[in-house]
Amino acid sequence: MLSQDHAPADTSCSWCKDGKHLNESPYKIGWKEELPFLIVGAGLATTGIILKYTNDTQPFTIAELETLDRNDVNAFDRGATYNWDEEAAEVSDYLFFTTLILPAVFLVNHHTRGDIGPLLVMGLEVAAINFGITSSVKNLVKRTRPYVYNTDLTDEQRTDAQSRLSFFSGHTSVTSSFSFFFAKVMSDYHPDMKTGLKIGLWVFAAAIPATTGYLRVRSGKHFRTDVITGYAIGAFTGWLIPHLHLKKNLKTSLSVYPVRIYGVNGIGLTYKL
Repeated sequence: MLSQDHAPADTSCSWCKDGKHLNESPYKIGWKEELPFLIVGAGLATTGIILKYTNDTQPFTIAELETLDRNDVNAFDRGATYNWDEEAAEVSDYLFFTTLILPAVFLVNHHTRGDIGPLLVMGLEVAAINFGITSSVKNLVKRTRPYVYNTDLTDEQRTDAQSRLSFFSGHTSVTSSFSFFFAKVMSDYHPDMKTGLKIGLWVFAAAIPATTGYLRVRSGKHFRTDVITGYAIGAFTGWLIPHLHLKKNLKTSLSVYPVRIYGVNGIGLTYKL
């Protein structure tokens, strides 16, 4: 059952000022409220999957590699074409998977664990929407990855199946969406959070995707604009979903409508503050 509207049984809290937690659950969640989010999440995820598996773009041929010139890349992004660091890529993978389990902290905090079901539903919505947007854009834009320009690599490395999926960074968008989702939820449940703890929480949330983005550029997998875009979209998604569930925002304008992009049917979402 998704519905929940109760105050925490235990008002003591090490997160809050004066050690007291006097606020009830901040979210209103029920099947009626969730329907727009579930439709949007499912629609975007489905669109992303369809575009991924219908993308028939082929890797570069050896002849095509010889025509590439890193000077054709804008100056802001060009430095990434010299990068290649497999260890940095591996560390970014660890951060990616570690961030996915951040919501498990909701089980530990006694003010959120009673609502673990609804919070996991929101987490799934964040994941589905972020995946749908990221996959759709990647497979529509088909941007060449930086390492393809790097002549220090082998032809096999430069012509792999992922060579035209640079924009935007999925690692960065995922880590950003989940870290900001985590920080937003914990902040909403603890509006009287201690100042130092609140600053630390948001610095932590901001640092994980920033570090991931840096590693993706250093590894030669992405351009700076790839990770900046991924960071922004992921952070906004992770923040927006719980924000739309706040009780005081139940009357905000959320519209769901069908869209068609490049011949593919999908779901559109507009939100008016």
